[in-house]
This record gives sequence, C-alpha cells and structure tokens, in this order.
Amino acid sequence: MPKFSQRYGYLPLENAFQREYADEALRTKLWNVLKVTIWDKYDPQNYRLKEVCAKTDMMLKRLWFHFFNLDLDSLPNFLPQFYGDENTAYHHLKNFFFSCNWFELYDFIEAVSLDQSELIGDETREWINKVLEEQNAAYRFVGKEIAEITDKQEIEAIEDGLLHPEKAVRTHLETALRMLSDKQSPDYRNSIKESISAVEAACRLASGKETATLSDVLKKIKNIHPVLSKAFNQLYGYTSDESGVRHSLIDESNITYAEAKFMLIACSAFVSYLKTAS
Repeated sequence: MPKFSQRYGYLPLENAFQREYADEALRTKLWNVLKVTIWDKYDPQNYRLKEVCAKTDMMLKRLWFHFFNLDLDSLPNFLPQFYGDENTAYHHLKNFFFSCNWFELYDFIEAVSLDQSELIGDETREWINKVLEEQNAAYRFVGKEIAEITDKQEIEAIEDGLLHPEKAVRTHLETALRMLSDKQSPDYRNSIKESISAVEAACRLASGKETATLSDVLKKIKNIHPVLSKAFNQLYGYTSDESGVRHSLIDESNITYAEAKFMLIACSAFVSYLKTAS
C-alpha cells in the first residue's frame, strides 16, 4: 500500500514502480544476473572458456573507451593478480553499477546488450526482464534495447484515483496497487478485482444506488461520446463474463503483470472521470 507521503505527493509514487529510480534490491538482482551469465565465466586458465574470456576483454576495452570515456592505459586486469587487489576492472564495474544514477544503470546494461561480443543473449534479456517485472521496475528489454513501459502519465492517473474523496474507492485502489507492487508475492488476479471494485464503488457514489453498475451511471452522464461509453462498458465487462477474472479463479497463470497494471491505470482513470463527469 502506498504510504501517506506517497498518496499526498511528499514522496513520488514513481518509486513504487521504480520509474526514474532503481533501489538496491533491483541493482543487486540485476548485477547477479550479469555475474552468473558473464563475469563468472571469465577464467583464463580454463581452455574451454578461452573464447568467452577474449570476448569479455574486448568488450571491456570498448566499454572503457566508449562508455566510461577513460584512458585505455588505465584499464586494469579484469580479475585481481593477488589476494586483496581491488584495482580491477571487475571492481570498477561493480562500484559503478551500485553507485551510478538510475539512468546510467540502464545505459550500462543496454551497452553490454548492444555490444558486438553478444555476451548478453535473448535468454539473459528474458531473465533481466523477469527481474525488472518482479521488482516492479518501469522498464523492460524490447529487442536489445531498454524501453519505458510505465510512464509518468500512467502514474499520475493512479495518483489522481488515490485522491478520490470516497474512502471505499481509495481503499480498493490502494489494495490493488499493493497487490500489484508487492515484490515478494504479487497477486495480479485480486489486484484486478480490487481495481474494478473501485469503479463499482465510484458508480454507487455517482448514482446514489447500492446496486448501480458502470452502464447505469454512464447513461446519466450528458454529452459522453457513444464510442467512449461503449469502450468503458466493454472494459468493465472484461472482469464480469465467464472467461474473465471473477468466474475463472482456477488458472492463476492467466493473469499477467501487464494486465493487472493496465486495469489499475484504467480503473483509476475511470473513477477520476466519473468524479468530474457525473
């Protein structure tokens, strides 16, 4: 659930979605992916890894030259030459990874992904995307580049919904957000149910009827475009038919993060719209 300070603008809700932000847990998991898939495979003594080591060395030179803009004469060995030696390329990369700005973090991962060594392949990008989803980050690999999938306008739509004057509406949206952004055990199915329940609560408030539906309320709104009214009704019906969330509670894998996030954003926008239009 977003804190008071987040709901009322003292701390940005972007942090809940890790937009323009990357916390230590996210950085640690991303670094561990790179460690397992690239860094740990650097072993010059292992003949079978000779090609991988050569690719890593060349990638480091390109990163040193193009990404860090550093003198190639200052590029140290990747691994320590003796116990306790921390003047290594590995330590430089790790220190940068955990101390850089959030956008430099993604710049670095993207640079490695785009490097001609191809040390990051499709499987690694899929793994990184899974970490980004688990940590509720606003970015994903699309192809070999990183793209934003949750923008400021979407977050502002949720923030507007969380400021609804009706407590029941706010509570449903807060619960939906908490279930969506829970890094340990997200509950996408029930997040969607809470999102649509916020719309129902807003409909009851707008109509003054305990059993009012979105369709009932839209009929009372003047000057609403028929296409917009139809779109609202169809989206609302998504959670009510037999193949939707409420009647299909067996196969948990049917509901994805993208669907739950979309419904939270859409329903937040719904309740804000109903507040001003009804």
